[in-house]
Amino acid sequence: MNNKNKSNQSHPTSSHALKATVVAMCAIACGSAAAVEIDTGNDDIQLRWDNTLRYNLGMRTEGQDKAILANPNNDDGDRNFDKHSLVNNRLDVLSEADLIYKQMYGARVSAALWYDDAYAGNLDNDSVATSNHLGSDGKPALGLSRYTDRYYEGPSGEIMDAFVFGETQLGDMPLKARLGRHTVNWGESLLGAGAIHGISYGQAPLDQGKALALPGIEAKELYLPRNQISTQLQVNPEWSFAAQYFFEWRPSRVPESGSYLGFADIYQQGGESFILSPTLRAIHGDDIEPRNSGDWGVMTRWSPEWLDGTLGFYVRQFSDTLPQVILLANARPQYFLNYADKIDMYGISLSKEIGGISVGADLNYRHNMPLVSSAARITSTAQLPDDGDILGARGDTLHGVLNAIGTVSPTPLFDSASWSTELTWSRWISVNDDPLNLFKGSSAYKAVPSNIDEVSRDAYGIAVNFTPTWYQVFPGGDLSMPISYSQGLSGNSAVASGGNKDAGSYAVGLGLDLYSRYRFDLKYVDYFGDYSTNPVTGAALTPSGSQALLEDRGAVFFTFKTTL
Repeated sequence: MNNKNKSNQSHPTSSHALKATVVAMCAIACGSAAAVEIDTGNDDIQLRWDNTLRYNLGMRTEGQDKAILANPNNDDGDRNFDKHSLVNNRLDVLSEADLIYKQMYGARVSAALWYDDAYAGNLDNDSVATSNHLGSDGKPALGLSRYTDRYYEGPSGEIMDAFVFGETQLGDMPLKARLGRHTVNWGESLLGAGAIHGISYGQAPLDQGKALALPGIEAKELYLPRNQISTQLQVNPEWSFAAQYFFEWRPSRVPESGSYLGFADIYQQGGESFILSPTLRAIHGDDIEPRNSGDWGVMTRWSPEWLDGTLGFYVRQFSDTLPQVILLANARPQYFLNYADKIDMYGISLSKEIGGISVGADLNYRHNMPLVSSAARITSTAQLPDDGDILGARGDTLHGVLNAIGTVSPTPLFDSASWSTELTWSRWISVNDDPLNLFKGSSAYKAVPSNIDEVSRDAYGIAVNFTPTWYQVFPGGDLSMPISYSQGLSGNSAVASGGNKDAGSYAVGLGLDLYSRYRFDLKYVDYFGDYSTNPVTGAALTPSGSQALLEDRGAVFFTFKTTL
């Protein structure tokens, strides 16, 4: 492991921030004025290269919550960043290349590159005893795991899209196909919670770290690509069909252990140990994951003239991208993240404009869906499940999404405004399999007063975005004020990340679009939620949603973005 031995010295701030800022500004100054169209010398071949640069600077504005610090499996990210520490000093570059032949065939590759100086040098954590990180000698140590270090500090990068595509005619019907790593997501999900409850769930892993960091972000920004083949057949102007088959499974991303928004130190690839007592910890074993192949889906969309909208019908089988936890409690304790496969989904969607407002709705039924469960405790590796099987509960669930997008005409307060809102609903219908009685909706779990995250039959949530805009506040400059708010309205969902009553997040800020090329944002982001505490130690015991463990993580962020 990468033991950086980061001590309790203060964060490097001014010099490193200045360095990253200079690098960002230099890259901007040296960039071209627009995306590059490369002359291939052949009119049938088009080559386009786009680059987007983003710089993000964030500072924590709240002090640490003592109850969260008192839980050794939830404290690393909290301890690593004191109040007024930089939590982001990050430079990102997204590079995208498209090669197109005769407007019918081609390939696309995109890559993300990044470096975050806020994770360099010394972090603020000085509590070795509660650090879930392990040094190269296998002993508790300060610092970050090798995985967290790579994906949060860098410099590093990854390939995003990498696929070929083509189009042909099947009779007089256009047939399109893509092969390789890409995203295709069905249904009408709009915002983050909709990505959990919508028809698209499981088609792509979700970047939940981004969802937490950017309240109000659209669902389409959270999807991560997978290797697959996808096809679409346009039968006529009213009917279309699509299908996909996957050759790769990937887990969703949650904030890693030790990162600023890391709320659970055992997740995911960056989790290294699970502290069971001051003298005993379980080591992260090999996770139990589904096969790469086997997920598939088919759908049809119908847009009859009389409806003045579009209906969609969907059948899918998918593997979960969010885990349950298994604890092997023997002489050499280990823990494992456990992912389920062979979940069946049947869904219907509607998109339609009503009175100048764009309305979308999803309704889907899931069979053998993993249900929120306590960690499974076993005493032998012989009790571990096969790949794709889980020890926690499975059941049947019903999910609904309803969203709307609209605009507001000019008023004395602003020149224009846009808004969007999304309601989500989920219901657990039945428990099909729970051999160890781990379901958090069971009567045994509900009988414990501190279990405030007990599953409800129904759970509802809401998210709202509102952005007033003032045009030409000075020549070339448009000012906006994005406001986002989300909250669980009622109940605790039966599915992972499905929402919890009175838990949520919000963001408010100002944005400046300059010359339609440069974007500046300054915003405040914070979280809220309830948790129960241990009456003896005062430690946060059972959170009602991950936001509850982030309620002390309020921060202010400055962001600059441009195309090169």
